[in-house]
Amino acid sequence: MNNSDYQRLPAISSHWLIEMLKSPADCWRKYLDPQRTTEEPTHALRFGTLVHCLALTPHQFEHEFIVADYERRSNAGKSRYAELVATGRTVVRPAELEKARAIAAALHADPDARTLLRGGKKERTIIQPRTNGLLPLKARLDIHQEARRQVVELKTTYSIHVVETAIARYRYLLSAAFYQNMVKGQSVVFVFVQTAPPHDVVVIPMGREQLQEGREQWQTALARFDQCFRANDWPEAAPIMEADDDDPLMLPTKIMPRCNGPRFDLPLGELAL
Repeated sequence: MNNSDYQRLPAISSHWLIEMLKSPADCWRKYLDPQRTTEEPTHALRFGTLVHCLALTPHQFEHEFIVADYERRSNAGKSRYAELVATGRTVVRPAELEKARAIAAALHADPDARTLLRGGKKERTIIQPRTNGLLPLKARLDIHQEARRQVVELKTTYSIHVVETAIARYRYLLSAAFYQNMVKGQSVVFVFVQTAPPHDVVVIPMGREQLQEGREQWQTALARFDQCFRANDWPEAAPIMEADDDDPLMLPTKIMPRCNGPRFDLPLGELAL
């Protein structure tokens, strides 16, 4: 299963829950609104996906990417780019491919990263069913080392000096604990690689306290999601409280229009990749 098919699965991922922590309305607009538009991936996201492919599943490269120089300023350039996109593969320039190959080489040159990236099941999709008509959970793991009960996640960053900031900003603790739950794992390890030369690599195992913090985050977000899903009410974030107001439950919220979308039938268990 490629990433596009995974994204279309009607199940709750850690990304959905991260949006829930912003507000239920944000989650609804991004993942559930029948009228939502598909946004073109950012350059950073496309490049990160390219690095993942070269480092983890290089045999899939020709199926997922097409390499071509292009420009999108002229009408002819826009037409040419549309033809490339119509192939169904992600378009990357030769210079981007060269840079991504250098990053993948740096990952495999680092002994700790090389050990973590070697073996295991790559880009593994897991679905966890739930009862009472609730949406199932889903996860797409970069690497699942079943024998070690370990999940390994590969992340690109423009500088390894901002890794701690990235962990907090993108709520990687929530994702780590969510992945651990999905496979009943014992450990989660992040491998960060710098996209700028010399492509430094840092390996960060998640500690017990970090995983507990992330677990509390995703469980809180999931409980809120289920509440909104049952009621078909997706409120905006509550306004900021005044200093002397200590009862957030009394604050008014704006309610999004009800989303009466269809219920979904979904295959359960692990999907073949």
